[in-house]
Amino acid sequence: MNNYNKEFAANKEQWNARVDSHVASKMYDVPGFLKGDTSLKKIELTELHGMEGKKVLHLQCHFGLDSLSLARMGADVTALDISDKAIDKARELNDQLGLDAQFICANLYDIDQHLTPEAQFDMVFVSYGAICWLPDLKKWASLIASYLKPGGEFYMVEMHPYIYTLNWDTFVPEYHYYNKGVYKETVESSYADSTPMNLTEYFWVHSVDEIINALFENGLSLTKFKEHDYQTYDCFDNMIEREKDEFVFKDVKVNIPYILEVKFKK
Repeated sequence: MNNYNKEFAANKEQWNARVDSHVASKMYDVPGFLKGDTSLKKIELTELHGMEGKKVLHLQCHFGLDSLSLARMGADVTALDISDKAIDKARELNDQLGLDAQFICANLYDIDQHLTPEAQFDMVFVSYGAICWLPDLKKWASLIASYLKPGGEFYMVEMHPYIYTLNWDTFVPEYHYYNKGVYKETVESSYADSTPMNLTEYFWVHSVDEIINALFENGLSLTKFKEHDYQTYDCFDNMIEREKDEFVFKDVKVNIPYILEVKFKK
């Protein structure tokens, strides 16, 4: 993998800058979470059952609400994120709730510096807005496979890559669907609130076939594939709630894919 230290450092800075406003935002609803609400949405809750005692590795966990939701369900959770400020908040919430999830601050590609080769998990979990920050899905998939027990599962609920091709003001495709390398943009505000930002972000668009084939090539077998025609978060401008917890672009009158859901087995 090429050296992307500059890109990773910039992304870490902008994710650190998001933490306070995200913790305070209506979208993340930390007060509701502390009172017992789960942060997991109906799509993943349909699949994430029988979690008691399962060892789960949650990659790119932000400040840990999904990780802690899994811990509340009885899972033995280890979670990782590049943002030290997000991990500090996750640990604070973990302690406040009396849970025992473990949080690691690290670049995903450096996870082997924090976990032993013998560390094995029943599930590796990825949720919403994670893989666009990764340049190399072959290395990502290799790490997933290496930390799964035989018979273990990889489960991902992620933004559909088609969404990332669109200009979200005009809804005209503006970015390549297939991975053509890194994009650089200025972040003016966060998806969770209107807090002003003026920071640089770097991201990559990964097609469905790139995602799926990276996992295939590392010996994993596909057991579920589904595209959802709604978003579970009101995370873009100009969205309407067509049904409870189903958000779509108000000005897009046709069905488009918003979420990609996949499950693989080792």
